[in-house]
Amino acid sequence: MQLLRITSVPIQYQIQVERARLEMSKEGETRGRMEQRDAQLQLRARNIQMRMDSTDMRASLGLKSVGRKISEAAQQRKQAALNLTAQYASEGEKMTQKGVDVTQIVADRLFGQSQQSSSTLVFLPTVGPAITWQPNDLQVQYNPGELNFDWEIMRNAMDYVPGKFQMNILQYPKVQIEYLGEPSYVPPSSNPNYQGET
Repeated sequence: MQLLRITSVPIQYQIQVERARLEMSKEGETRGRMEQRDAQLQLRARNIQMRMDSTDMRASLGLKSVGRKISEAAQQRKQAALNLTAQYASEGEKMTQKGVDVTQIVADRLFGQSQQSSSTLVFLPTVGPAITWQPNDLQVQYNPGELNFDWEIMRNAMDYVPGKFQMNILQYPKVQIEYLGEPSYVPPSSNPNYQGET
């Protein structure tokens, strides 16, 4: 008795083919356009320029700006602080030596200041004014005129449409296997149609 039935289903497909073609069309008309630009002459003149800076000359006479006075005062205070620190360090080193009296250090300080103090009276500037100048300048720029022609020529436009090949699968191949017998039950008593031995 045959218990299996095997059926083979073949593939089914559909093929569509479209031929390649060349399409040609005409675009536009032949025409010309003319543009003209006039000649141009440009002149740029600059006069002689002279600049005089008397900042350093006035500073040599004591006529300084507020910002410069503040900057110089800050620099002098910084230098004075450095000098005083060096003086205190020197006096402290002298005090550590044997045989040095404090009165001697004070006397050296008083006599040293009297010798260092001096004054100077100035009536003439020590620095002259800074003078700079630029010579005159004449720039000439000439742009010649132009005459332009623009041609628009009629063209033949060609458009190539490639061919197409298309395959559609309508049914895939397959193999069907059917079991024609009855199922086997283990134990046999689990079969719904089981009839026991009498």
